[in-house]
Amino acid sequence: MSNIIVLTGAAGGIGKEFLKIMKDEKGIDEIWCVGRTLSKLEALKEISNKVVPVACDVTLDEDLLAFQKLLEEKNPRIKWLINCAGTRAVYKPNASLPRLLATVRTNLVGNMAMCYACIPFIGRGDHILNVSSAASFQPLPSNNSYAAAKVGLRFFSKGLEYELKTRGIKVTCSCPGWVAPELMEFKEDEMKPIERLPGVTTPEHVAKKSIRQARRGKSIVFPTLKVHADYYIIKFSPTKFILWYAAHVETDHYKDFIKTGILT
Repeated sequence: MSNIIVLTGAAGGIGKEFLKIMKDEKGIDEIWCVGRTLSKLEALKEISNKVVPVACDVTLDEDLLAFQKLLEEKNPRIKWLINCAGTRAVYKPNASLPRLLATVRTNLVGNMAMCYACIPFIGRGDHILNVSSAASFQPLPSNNSYAAAKVGLRFFSKGLEYELKTRGIKVTCSCPGWVAPELMEFKEDEMKPIERLPGVTTPEHVAKKSIRQARRGKSIVFPTLKVHADYYIIKFSPTKFILWYAAHVETDHYKDFIKTGILT
């Protein structure tokens, strides 16, 4: 039986940093790098010869079922499942419905499905690390579908931690804020929400702190001081203040968004 790491979103900025950290993990035979584009996954072999590219779009049922079948055929021991698949969405008016659905499916449903597929192959002392977001701390006007998906992943992770406690499987949820540069590269059907991006960090920092805290058995990871402060400010604040904070501190152009009738 091979000992493996399953890493989704492996070709993204944070995913690559996870790979760089975990490539020398003791006792690991293979690192299954999961993503949509096979050519990008093949390129990851330059980082580690343990990379096994697995083309799988986590938004598609057929791809997830094929991945589940692959696990059943290979029967590996999954020492780490790192769910890093995700997409941000700050839509312009009249963005397509598939674009909206992809946000929820990528950030929530796909990650949940990967957990369910992998858990039968995860044992005592092994880890699940889900990458959520600081957007999961509050409703986020103008980026609402993303925040809703991320809070779903954070709550799912917490419930899963409780379910798997007796099996000795540790579940950690990391909640980064703004990450440069990938979260600031806006697509044609998106609006740039913030001119002053507070608490920006790097993929390397997010990956390093997430792994370090997961090894320590932490349930939730706050990669930056701002994210940590936001969590407690929001936790103990009235809902009206939370919404005002999200609209006017996290989003510079909230009033402009509302005038355009932005779809969330």
